[in-house]
Amino acid sequence: MAIPKIVTPTYECELPSTKQKIKYRPFLVKEEKVMLVALESDDDNAIADAMVQIINNCVLSPNIDVSKLPIFDFEYLYLKVRAKSVGEIVNLKLKCPDDEKELVDHALNIDEIQVIFDPEHKLEVPFTKDYGVLMKYPTIRDFKDQGKLSELSFDMFKSCLQMIYKGDETYERNNITKEELDEWIDTLTPEQYKKITQWFSKIPKLDHTISYTNPKSGKDFKLRLQGVKDFF
Repeated sequence: MAIPKIVTPTYECELPSTKQKIKYRPFLVKEEKVMLVALESDDDNAIADAMVQIINNCVLSPNIDVSKLPIFDFEYLYLKVRAKSVGEIVNLKLKCPDDEKELVDHALNIDEIQVIFDPEHKLEVPFTKDYGVLMKYPTIRDFKDQGKLSELSFDMFKSCLQMIYKGDETYERNNITKEELDEWIDTLTPEQYKKITQWFSKIPKLDHTISYTNPKSGKDFKLRLQGVKDFF
């Protein structure tokens, strides 16, 4: 007699950047094993690869390559899949900074975590009135290849550059050779490059603040979580 197959439920969410509706399912035991192996390796690249593999498997909407989504869309989608797979509540133990000993239990509801947008943040970064660049948001692949957002490299900048404009002239990234781009970057002033680093620091991100109190001292504390790694 054939073993009955369990019908896997499906869910829907909106990508924060575009409001596009995405259908997905929870991850299965076979996919959880992939993540556990990656976590045991303690290798950031292996963990990123596992996350991409699992979320690509779980997304049911057609023509969606999660490795090409903006990093904040990818992280948001990962949290949604995880919540429906192992539960919306993550039980945390928060250490109180005043004595470095007392631990406070906190139940974090993943569904309350949202992507925070700066309303003044644009893809365009103007250097002057008619000179600047048009950027695109980094993906999980950019982070895998380049490192952390706080460690902005020239390679990350080049990966996220879409276009250079000056006056009526535009220069698409795809039409610029590596040598030409490297030479152009070398001509940027420190003030112009600072605007690029500021742009990266203000991209949308998962952001959630936990408030808690040391039950012995009565002191209040706040813990700010940003990005998917901070939540687990």
